[in-house]
Amino acid sequence: MTKACFCGTFDPLTKGHIDIIERAAGIFEEVIVFVSVNSEKKEQFPKEQRMYWIKQATSHLKNVRCVIQTGLVVEACRKEGARVLVRGLRNSIDFQYEQNMEAMNHQMAPEIETVFLMSDPAHLYCSSSNVRELLRYGQDVSHMVPECVWQDLKKVKR
Repeated sequence: MTKACFCGTFDPLTKGHIDIIERAAGIFEEVIVFVSVNSEKKEQFPKEQRMYWIKQATSHLKNVRCVIQTGLVVEACRKEGARVLVRGLRNSIDFQYEQNMEAMNHQMAPEIETVFLMSDPAHLYCSSSNVRELLRYGQDVSHMVPECVWQDLKKVKR
């Protein structure tokens, strides 16, 4: 059984994230989505909320499950028995960042392969950072996030 992991902060979850998860679910027998903590970022939404969104938005995918991840992603992959780490790429900036991460992960865990999936062109600008910035200015982001996320974001006063 080929297990793959897809990790991110998902702060908040976007339609771009869902696109990558759905495509990975079509390739691998099981996809484990890790809600990760990034020491470089201050999360805006609690990890439990982000996990709830992922579970809701992927409920139609029977081979996807979601867990909160602590520590290094390669250690979490090993713990789950996953041999593949899926990463999404929107542009060359993502590629440079992910290339560095892949090299570091490969050094620590050569048995775990990183697979890159290119973003659907419809989601090239769709990032959690862009969503948060638009929200700060009261903009409608319903076209960028799954319905379950949008319903919760509408309730939050900015």
